[in-house]
Amino acid sequence: KIKEGCFVGVAIHKDGNFLGIIFQIKRIVLDNDKVIYCTWIARDPDDLGEYGRMSASMTLGSSFNSSLYATPMKDIPTRPPSQSVEYESEDEPWHGSYDKHYTTLETLGKGAFGFVQLAERKSDKKSCVVKFIQKSKIFNESWMNIEKYGKVPLEIYFLSQLNHPNIVRMIDAFENKDYFQVVMEKHGSGIDLFEFIECGPDFDEALASYIFRQIVAAVAYLHQLDIVHRDIKDENIIINEMFRVKLIDFGSAAFIEPGKLFSTFCGTVEYCAPEVLLGNKYPGPELDIFALGVTLYTLTFGENPYLDPEETIKSKLKPPFQVTKALFGVISWLLHPNPNERATIWDIEKNQWVNQPINITHYSWDKVTHQQLLINRKSQGTEQLDDANDGDSWDDSDSEVQLHHEMKKYLEVNNEANRLNSTF
Repeated sequence: KIKEGCFVGVAIHKDGNFLGIIFQIKRIVLDNDKVIYCTWIARDPDDLGEYGRMSASMTLGSSFNSSLYATPMKDIPTRPPSQSVEYESEDEPWHGSYDKHYTTLETLGKGAFGFVQLAERKSDKKSCVVKFIQKSKIFNESWMNIEKYGKVPLEIYFLSQLNHPNIVRMIDAFENKDYFQVVMEKHGSGIDLFEFIECGPDFDEALASYIFRQIVAAVAYLHQLDIVHRDIKDENIIINEMFRVKLIDFGSAAFIEPGKLFSTFCGTVEYCAPEVLLGNKYPGPELDIFALGVTLYTLTFGENPYLDPEETIKSKLKPPFQVTKALFGVISWLLHPNPNERATIWDIEKNQWVNQPINITHYSWDKVTHQQLLINRKSQGTEQLDDANDGDSWDDSDSEVQLHHEMKKYLEVNNEANRLNSTF
């Protein structure tokens, strides 16, 4: 008998390193009364082998993801510019050519392979953001050679090659013995979409579509170049006071190749597609699409569509209020439980709701973020879209029937034994 619950243990990574892990085993009964056991694995937050996001929660629902790669903020090296440095060694993240051109300020956050700090360019006092990537944490297959910088991680390679208004721009890159220092533009005040949503903004569907279409444009650009991001979420999208957004954090990005299937999931569990949670290998683009769906849902309703992996697998949506059928149609298409029926980026790029008209000058950052009434919610763009959909709105029963029915079909057509084997 397989025991259910949450457990702590040690795993061996494919590179031979031992990793402290937390894993959950869950018994799931399908609609045909067959039983499967699924397991979800994350790094043990007490295993301080690499940097990651801090989290005060240990629940699988809200933080059983990259946030569990927790290193206390006090363990991140800090170097206030007002204080002298007591020593100079190659162990310092700032050591080398970078330190000659930039002054490092406060810590902004952490990722799986490094940490991010605010900095200032010495020559013109221009503010920027610097990501320090620890070389020892980079996998063997994640290196590329480029003429300007030599041998670098894939993340730096991608940032050095990409050129899109909705993708963060790399200004420069340096390295010392132990770290890469990646200097990037500072976009607006540095607020991310998660913080924007958390402030309880007051905005309509037209503004939501304006923000979302920019994210779609960035992902379409990546997919056109055969690149999959694999960690799209509100925390990896930064927004400025003109509601312009940029996609950041390419630490999980990879090339898409014909016939190539990924076997590991590198992102955040709340944004992970059900077929990947069930242990199936995946080509890549459909994972980004599902994550776009979670992002749009969260932007619209201010909460995640699913609280844990089991809810994602069941694929039942219960948003807290009604939206237009056009918007719900986009969300349900992006979150379709069957990857073969899920929208592609090209479908979404030309979608009517995504491209609805808007006069962005009607929107004030201060009024939106302070929850003040901005303009009549029946703006011209929304009225045109509502007319096209006969003014219909979505309700709870639509979601229950549509997504549950599709998930049931998807589970029925997959081979049960194969799925069970791939899960373990």
